[in-house]
Amino acid sequence: MRVLQVLPHLNIGGITTYVHTLAKYLLKKDIEVGVCSAGGNQEHRFKQLGIKTYRIPIKTKNELSPKVLASALKLSQIHKQFPYDLLHSHTRVTQVASQLASLFTRMPHIANFHGFYKKNKTRKIRKIIKAQGKYSIAITPLVKDDLISYFGANPKKIKTILSGIDLETLNQKTPPLQLKGNPVVGASGRLSPVKGFQYLIRSIPKVLEKYPEAKFYILGEGNYQNTLLGLADKLKVINNLVLLKRKSLSAFLNSLDIFCLPSLEEPLGLSVVEAQYLGIPPVVSKVDGLNLLVDHEKTGLKVPPANSLAIAEAIIKLKEDKALYQKISEESRKQVIDKFDIAKKIDNFIKVYEKAIKNTSS
Repeated sequence: MRVLQVLPHLNIGGITTYVHTLAKYLLKKDIEVGVCSAGGNQEHRFKQLGIKTYRIPIKTKNELSPKVLASALKLSQIHKQFPYDLLHSHTRVTQVASQLASLFTRMPHIANFHGFYKKNKTRKIRKIIKAQGKYSIAITPLVKDDLISYFGANPKKIKTILSGIDLETLNQKTPPLQLKGNPVVGASGRLSPVKGFQYLIRSIPKVLEKYPEAKFYILGEGNYQNTLLGLADKLKVINNLVLLKRKSLSAFLNSLDIFCLPSLEEPLGLSVVEAQYLGIPPVVSKVDGLNLLVDHEKTGLKVPPANSLAIAEAIIKLKEDKALYQKISEESRKQVIDKFDIAKKIDNFIKVYEKAIKNTSS
């Protein structure tokens, strides 16, 4: 079986990591994998796996952009070089392009949904041009519910496969970064308001009252960087905050005492899962997919969204209560091994592929 994974770019990010991990374990099952995108700084990691990479002009966020049709035509041409049996797309624009390419090539299309879509006028177009493929894959039950309730998707054609992480890579024990602080508190993700990092920064003064040597690190890139730094300067905690970019997530996590993801909206949060596997207790907002990851005071601490005081109190609690810290460290790791090992999920993807191919050919 040959599968072409289609995504907008191969830069650092959650979907790039997801596809890389998926591709790695598909190869272990003798599935031939190609990857198609506009390119990016992580392309070499796919090539190191022996994966063929192809380019399409998909640099757009508009489903009606001419670039989407151009990408669909390019996907059809790629079929001659890499005769794929199935297209597996990972974002809304690549879903539309792949759906069109599926019509041109008569190859089945699987659409992977990684999050919630904003309810605006543009999304109304997707109710008409669903682009949900022969089957859809939702990364959580909440994402599946969103597809059904808003887009009117057929529940029988949506398969829920909880995202997983690559334990094999994490077991290689990447050397930690040399981060100073007591405690060392970290967060990672795209620098945007929805990630809630502004509330983490607002929690810093309260934590410093108790632990003046505390340091906070945020790993990520985005347009919100200057706003976050400006807030830290205004609160006079700029010397206790460091923004990092283009560092290994596992090396970063291995350097932390506490991980925090105070998102206002989060379909799942694989950075939390990686922290849990490495034994680093997480503090997360009580929202969406984060509720699937954290059982309060068992596999982490949950706080109300947009509540800086609650974040500070949770960080202080983990620092002071060593028994709780140890309990969360142990229980959260067990949960990851049981529920989020990608090696245990790969057969679920293959079953969806096989069913789509069978139903297309019959």
